[in-house]
Amino acid sequence: MHMRVFSFCFLLFFSCKQEIHDPYQLVIANASVFNSKTLEVEENRTVFINDGRISKISVSKASDLKEENGIDAKGRLLTPAFIDVHNHLNFVFGDTIVITDPGEFEKARRKFSSQYLPYGVTVVRSAGSREAHISMEQSWMESHPDYVDYYPTGGALVSLDTKFYNHTFVPDDRSVESKIREYHELGFKHVKVYSLMGPKQVRKAVKIANELEMNIFGHIERAIISIGEASDYGLRNFEHAKTLFLDVIREYEVEGRNLSALPPDDNENWRFREYEVFNLLNTKDSSMTKMIERFKENKMSLTPTIHLYAHPIGLTNVELKIPVEPDEQVNWTAEKLGRAEMGYRALSELVSTLHKEGVVLNTGSDTYYPGRSILSEMLLFNEAGIAMDEVLKIATLNSAASIQMDNVYGSIEVGKKAHLVLFEKDPLVSPINLLSKKTVIKDGVVWSMN
Repeated sequence: MHMRVFSFCFLLFFSCKQEIHDPYQLVIANASVFNSKTLEVEENRTVFINDGRISKISVSKASDLKEENGIDAKGRLLTPAFIDVHNHLNFVFGDTIVITDPGEFEKARRKFSSQYLPYGVTVVRSAGSREAHISMEQSWMESHPDYVDYYPTGGALVSLDTKFYNHTFVPDDRSVESKIREYHELGFKHVKVYSLMGPKQVRKAVKIANELEMNIFGHIERAIISIGEASDYGLRNFEHAKTLFLDVIREYEVEGRNLSALPPDDNENWRFREYEVFNLLNTKDSSMTKMIERFKENKMSLTPTIHLYAHPIGLTNVELKIPVEPDEQVNWTAEKLGRAEMGYRALSELVSTLHKEGVVLNTGSDTYYPGRSILSEMLLFNEAGIAMDEVLKIATLNSAASIQMDNVYGSIEVGKKAHLVLFEKDPLVSPINLLSKKTVIKDGVVWSMN
């Protein structure tokens, strides 16, 4: 009899215990959840977060609002946070600053993250930095709710010694392999090759990176190697929409075509010349058409960075309040500005065409004020004709996939990191709402209300 009573009480206690759970780290109820895989908005959802990750998603119930650590989204749009796949530290700290004192690493990390987190960007990949910063970058690799998740690459690999601080000189196959293995031993998951690298070195870099399961990407524009050659060697992730134009125009230079209509390629004229190259070729040029087809057939991705060409000539959204830095400023006549705007439109049309052809695009800043610049890039994609739901996918799931981390970031799914943005106003209703006030959640922690 006593055993039966004990068993009954034990079962009663156990069943009651099953209904009691520890408080979730964060609960977001009544949210309109953006599904970056289907582009659908799933209304009236509650997202439960524990230990920095999404632990459950369900249809909202009244009881969800009684959970501790809860947020009532009141139907507002909840999206994955954004990703910058192309950053250089010098755009935050300056060209002459070298930070090697471990006592300064956390302060620098805080400054760096403040450029991103208020704008909904929670993940950043370097696109090349000075090797003197490797110790600092290593110290940033452990995730923390107060800071962006940061993925270093070391220096961009070149086989022509440029002496540029963001480049690492690897003159031959042996040094390419040695340097990539060194980066891998440091815990780096990404490696970059630059256009000032020979074909043999690029082929070796791709081979070793693939062997070590490192994500390899590159800025290629036929300075030494062409996009076509690099893709033949297995490179699949490329930087800058402009490089497609520059690759083709250099092909024409080698062929001896008459390009006298273009300004000279010198220190004074190179920037305006690039806009005129866009004008000359546009997307109708036969070699450009072949280039687009190559990207499509080989399933190559691209980080367009068209903000770099819109901003200096006044085509970015003024509400972002992004200053034009001295080295970005142009002092051109109204006629030249008009030509530059036409060139930018050709660049923008290329991005739109690539998207329509199914080429995977992602978001990168490569400039000052990088968090704001990511939002600018997204608005420019939309102005180019890419629907806002697709833009959100580009900045989240596409960008996560391009750094081979879509199992961790890029969508709101159980098991993924809780990197989220809750918008005050819906950018799917009006794109300008991308700039509206937002609650940024990093690793399940409400980081900022801005």
